[in-house]
Amino acid sequence: MMKSNSSEYALFSGLVFWGADFLPKDIAPSLGNIREWAFKEELIWDAESQLVASERIGVLTEHFTHEDELAILIHLYEDSPGNLNYLEYPCLPVKSLIGRAEEIEVVYWRMIPTTWDSDGNVKGYGEIHFGFWYPGIGGDEFCSISNAKLVVKKFHDLFHQLPGTYKKNILSNGVLDIEVDGDVKAKFFKSGRLFDVELTLNKK
Repeated sequence: MMKSNSSEYALFSGLVFWGADFLPKDIAPSLGNIREWAFKEELIWDAESQLVASERIGVLTEHFTHEDELAILIHLYEDSPGNLNYLEYPCLPVKSLIGRAEEIEVVYWRMIPTTWDSDGNVKGYGEIHFGFWYPGIGGDEFCSISNAKLVVKKFHDLFHQLPGTYKKNILSNGVLDIEVDGDVKAKFFKSGRLFDVELTLNKK
């Protein structure tokens, strides 16, 4: 759980990390400590766009409650060797998307390898990371994560079915990455006891 001196962060249930390996090994994983480190390392130069701060929280509070288990996702990544980037996003779990029964617009997704063969080649993908726009909240990108079997399979299948006009990448760590800029809509639901998703490509 995150600790903060401001009651506005009571909306959030905790922190989620993408790229936690870039954090110093001795840092205590609180929002304040990580932001202090990021400012010191000059990774934050536009706090309004890089951080989930007061103005964005005000908008989120109009749409979500603590029961939605909204978290702050801290994304650390290198866009070139040695050039580290820092971003924060509101992270909404798939469970909450199912409960809200809202159709979202997917911005991108990444297929995360979870099984390898004896030669170190990727055998399977068991987790998906994705960014999306939530209806009625313009301009704020959300993130989420799923390791649900049906959800992962459907995103994996669509990755290979989409035409080459969409930017597809195989990253150095075996991650499959695709940008769709809202052209794919997703609605999550339960199929029996399993999490499932319906994916629709917007024809242009």
